[in-house]
Amino acid sequence: MTRYWAGGGPSDYTIISGDTVTVGAVTGKNAVVVGGVDVVWWNAETGGTQYADLLNAVGQPVTSVPSSDTTDGRAFGQIPRVQYPDGVTGAWASAGGGPRVWMPADVGDQALATAVDLAAHKAQANGHGTGLANLTDVAVPAPGSRNVGDLLGVLPGGTFGTIPPSAAAGAVLLNPPASGGSYVGNTAQPPDPAQGQNGNPWLKLTQPFSGADDNPDAVQFFSTSSTGQSIKTGWFNGNGELRAAPSLPNRVAGRVFEAYENRGGPSTGRFFELSTNPSVAANREALLGAYGTGNSTKPGWIEATRVLSGLQGVRAGGSYNSLSGVNFRGQKTGTGAPTTGTWATGDAVVDAAGVLWLCTAGGTPGTWAGGGGSAVSVMPTWTQDTATVGTGTYRVYNPTASALTLRSVVASIGGTAPTGSSLIVQVRVDGTAVFTSGNRPTITAGNRYSGVASTFISANWPAGSYLTVDVDQVGSTAAGTKLTVQVLAY
Repeated sequence: MTRYWAGGGPSDYTIISGDTVTVGAVTGKNAVVVGGVDVVWWNAETGGTQYADLLNAVGQPVTSVPSSDTTDGRAFGQIPRVQYPDGVTGAWASAGGGPRVWMPADVGDQALATAVDLAAHKAQANGHGTGLANLTDVAVPAPGSRNVGDLLGVLPGGTFGTIPPSAAAGAVLLNPPASGGSYVGNTAQPPDPAQGQNGNPWLKLTQPFSGADDNPDAVQFFSTSSTGQSIKTGWFNGNGELRAAPSLPNRVAGRVFEAYENRGGPSTGRFFELSTNPSVAANREALLGAYGTGNSTKPGWIEATRVLSGLQGVRAGGSYNSLSGVNFRGQKTGTGAPTTGTWATGDAVVDAAGVLWLCTAGGTPGTWAGGGGSAVSVMPTWTQDTATVGTGTYRVYNPTASALTLRSVVASIGGTAPTGSSLIVQVRVDGTAVFTSGNRPTITAGNRYSGVASTFISANWPAGSYLTVDVDQVGSTAAGTKLTVQVLAY
């Protein structure tokens, strides 16, 4: 179908009645041009349906267009160009809800579309569907005297007509008809099943190999777009190698489907496969396979048997039971979580000891959790009878051979609660604070528990490193007593 243009002409304006005037014996009203009035189109003068499938002058979908207020470069009150829906050659226009008037589509557009359609019709091989029996220079026997397998060829005298296969030496029917279960006519020799996959094929195209791939394509398939453009969508090149391209950017060039439901589907086995091709078929290896949704153990799985070299990671999991996917990046040479490089949340790394580490916050080197292969958790504890401001001197070393991750710190008072101001502690790794001042474990005045503090500057506790605890502040009128600070790491 074709969209036609309307509007933008010398008579296409929005007009209202103005002052009353008298000319001779006739009394009437002035016509006043108005701008900025929305115009809509209908399929009937009264009632009917409003057209909503319109395109404005720049091709945008609209349901109405405003008459010009001169900011678009048009005359004041002129109705801009608009494209009607496919095949609509005229419509009833209403400005601002007023009476509807007939607005035909541009006659030139219609003439051009007709010329294009006529040219396409002329280019058709048989646009009118003329049959052989309709031609005066073709001899076609009556239906009852036609034989299955007859071919169309040149008859004595130069006219065309049906001839028996015996009169067409060398002709091959690519789709031979069957009669009584047997193929008739001059057909290709059927393949011998005993020869297997290396037997004679139904159809064989042979031509010299081209290293530059500049032989003509052996077979081509084309799709014709709605605008008449011919697009090559599938072909066997000059070396007989399959190629495919989509007809549109949002189309799929090739698909392999499971078995139909009424043919025993969905598929229960591997219905698609990319494999090696050794000389012995039994030695083939499936490099990539797609399993049917009816498979008992791998429903809908895509399975690769090898990992490509240079792969930056393998994305796995996600969406199952609301889980998120992880990126397996590989194995590092040392132990512990990565301490260098830039990482993303969800990256997973295995260290030299076989311990799994997960990046919980991306960065350089990011925040890591794990210690995977071990279920070791460490909870060192510091105590003071009466909280006293000072730098911690009691050390607790990482007791494992791998880096640990600090998980949380809590401070609590077992005796008298601090009064006047808060009691605040800080934890350090090898003398370096792990909390910013605003995130330190804090017991507010009159309370006995800090709550869980887990927002760290760095949560890494390397192997061989030690923790200390500082008391940065105590109650201003009474310090807390029986202070305990606990750190959880694993």
